[in-house]
Amino acid sequence: MRFRPIAVVIAVSALALAAAVQAGTKSTETAPTLVTATQKQIDLAATSLLSDPAIRAARDSVLKSWSALPPASLKDGKEQLEGAVDDLVFSAARAAVERDQFGPSIFWTLTPPYVAGEDSAPGGRFGIDTPDRIYRAVSVSPALRYVIRGQRAAQPSNGDFLFEVHQNFVSRVLGSLSARDIDIDADGAFTITVDSSPSEGRRNHLTLPPDASSLLIRDTLADWDRQSPNRLTIELVGGEPSRAGLDQARLDAATTIKAYAEVNSKILDLVAKTPVNEIKLAVRTGDHGIEGAIAGVSRFSIKDDEALVATLDPQTAAYLGVQLTDPWGRSIPYWDHISSLSNRQAIKNQDGTFTFVIAPRDPGYRNWLDTNGLNDGVAAVRFEDFGKADIDKIVRSWKLVKVAELPQILPADAARVTPEERAAQIAARKAGFDKRLIN
Repeated sequence: MRFRPIAVVIAVSALALAAAVQAGTKSTETAPTLVTATQKQIDLAATSLLSDPAIRAARDSVLKSWSALPPASLKDGKEQLEGAVDDLVFSAARAAVERDQFGPSIFWTLTPPYVAGEDSAPGGRFGIDTPDRIYRAVSVSPALRYVIRGQRAAQPSNGDFLFEVHQNFVSRVLGSLSARDIDIDADGAFTITVDSSPSEGRRNHLTLPPDASSLLIRDTLADWDRQSPNRLTIELVGGEPSRAGLDQARLDAATTIKAYAEVNSKILDLVAKTPVNEIKLAVRTGDHGIEGAIAGVSRFSIKDDEALVATLDPQTAAYLGVQLTDPWGRSIPYWDHISSLSNRQAIKNQDGTFTFVIAPRDPGYRNWLDTNGLNDGVAAVRFEDFGKADIDKIVRSWKLVKVAELPQILPADAARVTPEERAAQIAARKAGFDKRLIN
C-alpha cells in the first residue's frame, strides 16, 4: 500500500477540510461503520495540524526524549523511531480535534494509515496496539448526558466488546461497561445511557466519574473475513457541548502528545525489563488493557537464520492472539503482512494447541508471523473472554531456534505453504482488512 508524502497529505487535507466544512457534512453518518463522514473530517483537521509549529515542537521533544530510551540503541529501533513518533503525534492530534471541534463524535483511533477512495490519513498506532481490535473513542463530560446507539452486524465482532471511561483516553480505567451488562435486542440493536448518575443495578448504563473526559471502545475481530465491528453513534441529550475550536485544539494536541508519549514510555520501560525471547503472562489489572484478561509481552531478538517458536494452549478462551510490533510498540504493518494471527486465523495442532513461527524471513509454514524484516521488536499474547484458565499452562513453549531446525522441532503435521499459497494468504488478509474501510 502506497501513501502520499506527508507534506502533500497535509496540503490536500487542508483544502478538503475547508470544502467539507463549507458543505456542512453531518456528523450523524453511520455508513460505512468506521470511515464515516465525520471520521474523514476529523482526520483532515488532525492532518492539517501536523505542520503547526507547536505540534512540530511537541513532536521534536518526544523524538529527543525517546532517543535516550533502550529501543533507540537497536538498529531497528533507530530506523523505526521517527515513524513511531509520527504515528503517536497524529493519534494525539486526532483526539484533540474531536474534543475541541467535533465532539462528541465517536471516531476510529489507533489506526493504520489508510486510503479510502479519495480520502487518506496517516497512521496513528502506538501502545502495542493489536490488529484484531477496532479501537474507537469519544470525548465526554460528566456535566452532560449522552445516549450511545449500537448495532451488531449479521456476523458480529466477538461477544466481549467493552466501553471504558478514561481521562484523556490513555489514563487508567475509571469505569467500564462490558457486553455482559448490555441488553441487546433480537435484531442486534442496543442503547446505552452515559452520564454522571450511578448505575444502581441498571443495565446498559455507563457512569462518568468527576474526572472522566473520554471513552475508549474496544471491539475484537478474530476473523477478518467474516466479522464486522458494531455500528455506533452518540447523541448529546442533556447539556451543551463545549467546542473550543481550532486554537484550543492546537494547544490540546501538544498536551496530548506529551501525555501519550509518557504512557508509551512507561509501556516501553516495562517491556525493557522482560528477558529477551522469553514471555510471562499476567492477569491485566485495568490500568491498561481489558481488566481480567490475560496478556504478556516478549522482547524478541531474532537473526535472519533464526525463528522464535511459540506453542500456546487456548484452553477455554474465545480469543487468543499473537501480535508483533516494532521496538516502539507500534504494530508492524498488518494489512499486507502476516504480523498477527488469532485463533480464528491460525491452524491448530492435533492436540488443540497453536504453534506460531516468528521470523524475519518466510520459513514456509502456514502459522508464520512476519516481522517485516525486523530483527528486534515486541511480541504480544492476548488471552481473552474465557471461563476457567490455568495461566501457567497457556504458554506450552517459547523458544529461539535455527530455521534449519524447524522440521525437527515443529509438529509433524505443521501446515506448510508454497510461495503461491503464501501470496494467496496475504491477498485474503488484505481483502479482510479492506472491509474495514468500505463496510
